Amino acid sequence: MTFIILLWLASIIGLFWVWSDASEKRGGNIGCLWALVVLILGPIGFIAYLFVRNID
Repeated sequence: MTFIILLWLASIIGLFWVWSDASEKRGGNIGCLWALVVLILGPIGFIAYLFVRNID
């Protein structure tokens, strides 16, 4: 039970980090889009964001 709660908290923290980082770098709409991608795809979306965030 504790593991599930910790996993849930980590995913919420990661979701907000992706949203704030993407909003800061590219604007609010892209931040919301990446947050939705991470919310829907989970770890796969988070890894995709980490690859894409440094491409300029």
